[in-house]
Amino acid sequence: MDFKELYAKERPYAIEVLKKLISFKTVLDEYKENSDAPFGMENKKALEYILSVGKKDGFNVKNVDNYAGHIEFGEGDEILGVLAHLDVVPVNSEEWDSDPFTLRFSLGKMYARGSLDDKGPLVASYIALKMLKDMGFMPKKRIRLIMGCDEESGSRCLKRYLEKEEKPTIGFSPDACFPLIYGEKAMTSYDILGDLSDDIIVSFTAGERYNVVPSYAEMELKEDYSKEFMAFLKEKNYQGEYKDSKYIAYGVASHAMNPELGVNAAYILFEFLAKYTNSKLAKFMDEYFLGDTWGKKLGYDMYDPDMKYLTSNFAVVRGENNTFKLGVNCRVPLDSQFKVIEECVAKATAKYGYSYKILYNSPRHYVDPNSFLVTKLMDVYREVTKDYENEPITIGGGTYAREIGKAVAFGPLVVGREDVCHIANEYFYESDFDLAVEVYFKAMYELCK
Repeated sequence: MDFKELYAKERPYAIEVLKKLISFKTVLDEYKENSDAPFGMENKKALEYILSVGKKDGFNVKNVDNYAGHIEFGEGDEILGVLAHLDVVPVNSEEWDSDPFTLRFSLGKMYARGSLDDKGPLVASYIALKMLKDMGFMPKKRIRLIMGCDEESGSRCLKRYLEKEEKPTIGFSPDACFPLIYGEKAMTSYDILGDLSDDIIVSFTAGERYNVVPSYAEMELKEDYSKEFMAFLKEKNYQGEYKDSKYIAYGVASHAMNPELGVNAAYILFEFLAKYTNSKLAKFMDEYFLGDTWGKKLGYDMYDPDMKYLTSNFAVVRGENNTFKLGVNCRVPLDSQFKVIEECVAKATAKYGYSYKILYNSPRHYVDPNSFLVTKLMDVYREVTKDYENEPITIGGGTYAREIGKAVAFGPLVVGREDVCHIANEYFYESDFDLAVEVYFKAMYELCK
């Protein structure tokens, strides 16, 4: 089984498939349940394309209502699920150095939205599966590459898929980092709602997704504070401008599981309001949110030795027509802590006469680190990388693994690399892509031989 010789022949094809897959602008605009394109035409086209590639290459393929689909190889009662997603988070093209939906190569990196999260890892998994089939491997389990179109907005795709198809016996998701993730924190999102009629704020917009730190925010005010705003930006060394009667702040996006790595553009505007105006909403923000990504100001900062710290991402602001909505996402160590969060939010909102709404609570995902699945995948990882120091970990991110049960997140981000998911100029090292193909090739082999 000479992997390098096999892969040298397949790599150009892998890049060809990835280039095409990247070109689909698979950002969710609107969810249309039970329509022909529930997550938009681009997601539908991307799913149809990758399934057509699988069919052409001799696999069994299935499209489940344009929510998700699979490419399958092998026979047996058990299924190894390899779970990846086609959808991507939104882009602000002005923040990118090149077209986000054209794969660009520079200094050993592949730049594009989805290159790392998650189209690159999906293609790496597919090529690994194709190589196993082409070399004549006969797996003792069916291997299914399952691909969904809504991972970034709630995984409704996989829920529909599992209503109609068998749940994999075991699985892994190439949608996180190496060496391996056996636990994912519980999650909750909530909205805070209130009145703006007596506030200085006319309008306020920031953020699009609860799982991203907002990198852009803008607002309009009833009075002119433009000079104070420009002085504030200079004093604080923040990025922003006053343009067309709008106060604009530029931050740095990051994933909601690591909000401390970003610069929250909404926080910049609220910090200004709290310093220079009598805005009631800004005072609320200053008391309970500004500068805090751990939930300390609200009183729900929590820690578990295994699952680590709670993180709190202030993600969305919508203010217009004398009302507002603030959207927050928390990655929570333990399910039992949902109650603490709600109690703290209820107390804070009541003090200011605001209301709140819990959008969802998603339980913690956990697989025994001593299980067959974890130990076998770690053996493969160590064999390929020669990394015998790093141990499996838990994270605040959420992957498809939590929908399966006996599944873990497995790569592709290499230890020590910067996590550039959900930010502008997202990239995937070419050498890391190649490494992922080898790891997934050997992982599928070892789990199914």
